[in-house]
Amino acid sequence: MPFPFFSQTMSILASKRDTNGVLGVVEVAGPRGSVPPLHVHRHEDEAFYVLEGEYSVFIGDNVIAASSGGWVWGPRGVPHGYQVNSERGRHLSLVMPGGFEAFFEEVSAIATPDADPRNEASRIAEIAARYGVQLLGPAPPPS
Repeated sequence: MPFPFFSQTMSILASKRDTNGVLGVVEVAGPRGSVPPLHVHRHEDEAFYVLEGEYSVFIGDNVIAASSGGWVWGPRGVPHGYQVNSERGRHLSLVMPGGFEAFFEEVSAIATPDADPRNEASRIAEIAARYGVQLLGPAPPPS
């Protein structure tokens, strides 16, 4: 069931319950300019598979252009994020091991479409910390 996540929409396609803890899969759709803060997962690797649109994916110091059918790997411990550069973007976020998908469910209570994520930064950072994620601040503009 899709749910709003600020300007984006998310759908949990598979959770750790569905995959014996191995994987969580979330479909994310959003308009041009959708960009989460750079962040670091301490416990999970994250991969991005672009279903629709054009993205800049930030992995460490690298900016990787990805479009439909593109795959980008984000290893744990490395800062990462993305920005939607096309009118609309849609991608799969695959997180290994599973469990991080619950972060999105928890934050969705405050991540309504009319909410400004900057006003919720401290609450989001507190929730993220419980999931072993450190928020690092805004993503750099794509070059």
